Amino acid sequence: MKVRNLHSNRQFLAGGGEMGELTRAKDWSKTPVGEPGNWPQSLRTTLGIVLNSKFPMFLFWGPELICFYNDVYRPSLGENGKHPTILGRRAEEAWPEIWAAIK
Repeated sequence: MKVRNLHSNRQFLAGGGEMGELTRAKDWSKTPVGEPGNWPQSLRTTLGIVLNSKFPMFLFWGPELICFYNDVYRPSLGENGKHPTILGRRAEEAWPEIWAAIK
């Protein structure tokens, strides 16, 4: 039953290629945004657009600026770069080398 609830909580993340899969599989309870079933509708809608877009898109969400991005944006992160470790991380943690300039 718990698996069924987990699946239904992430149904809005259907599709989205590799990043959709990684987003559905991530344990969001260990992040500031918490479980996807509790995400605001605005995040659900925006993330659905990002994940299914054919245009490279990156999203910083909430006060902690949590990182989300789509498959088309992924090459911007480099072959041995930040993918997939920055998914769900705070911007300041994900980009420490340039944070002083971009914050």
